[in-house]
Amino acid sequence: MTALVVNCSAPHYNLGAAKLADWLRDRGDEVTVVDGDPGLMALGYDLVCLAVIFSYHAPIARDIALRVKDFCEVWAGGPGLFALSKWWTEETGLPVVVGLDQRFDKQRGHYKMTFAVRGCPVGCSFCIVPKLEGLDFKLDPGFVPAPILCDNNLSAVPVPWQEFIICRYRETETPLLDANSGFEPKTFDGGTVERWKPVLRGPWRFAFDEIGEHAEVEAMMKLLRDVSPRRKRVYVLIGLEPFEACYERARKVIEWRGEPFVQIFRPLTWLDEKAWPPPRFGWPSSQIQRDFQRYFNSPQLWRTIPITEYKPRKYEPPPFAKVAA
Repeated sequence: MTALVVNCSAPHYNLGAAKLADWLRDRGDEVTVVDGDPGLMALGYDLVCLAVIFSYHAPIARDIALRVKDFCEVWAGGPGLFALSKWWTEETGLPVVVGLDQRFDKQRGHYKMTFAVRGCPVGCSFCIVPKLEGLDFKLDPGFVPAPILCDNNLSAVPVPWQEFIICRYRETETPLLDANSGFEPKTFDGGTVERWKPVLRGPWRFAFDEIGEHAEVEAMMKLLRDVSPRRKRVYVLIGLEPFEACYERARKVIEWRGEPFVQIFRPLTWLDEKAWPPPRFGWPSSQIQRDFQRYFNSPQLWRTIPITEYKPRKYEPPPFAKVAA
């Protein structure tokens, strides 16, 4: 067969699409891989595979599917379609692979990213991981180390498994440039630091999602007090708490000598990449949430100007002028 694998979430690297392409080649297919909508170039293949990382890229996959479904077989899947299976079937009349595709999830190869352990027992309501991968940790003993390790909640993974992963990186001499999904403050301790510090070259990533995690995050920051602030990347979720709580969390990260990275909550079924959900918990507008995110993320204006003086639009007053210093 001739097969076209489409990364519908370009320019993001799509590990699933890369594994699928290799799996198809191993079974003897002639495979072409493209990033983004290929337009009419999608026609002429026996099989078109649509890989979606984020839900707001599902419309791209839908448009391609509607264009080619009368001429070839269509496969669609990925985390971006996990919560959209009903929508997908109604829109395209086609089935969707829900969850991890066991045909090629453990496809071996040399990729930019890898998973050694799937699952996460925390079960955060806004997170897709426990829904997609389950609440129990599952080790893949044959995983191939890659520069980016995507395992979730590394600090809660059984210690022997953590040591096994670190050993695999050392024995293959693979640089661990980033533990992409990071650590969990509730389970982070001195042993976690000692295990991962010698091999982790990238930032220590973890989240401060709600104000109730204050004590755990502060304790983790103290354990990492000797680490450069630039190497402590703390995800600050906004949109699920009042402004005051979100601002307090971002401010505390800076106070504890870390760098906040603000993320705005979007439901797992969100379809519009350029739009944001209606504000809740007293936030006055979606634009204010975007202003808040820009102040902390790009280009880290918190380093040079107080939030009360931040003025994102020339002819409007500072949106956070009433925030207490």
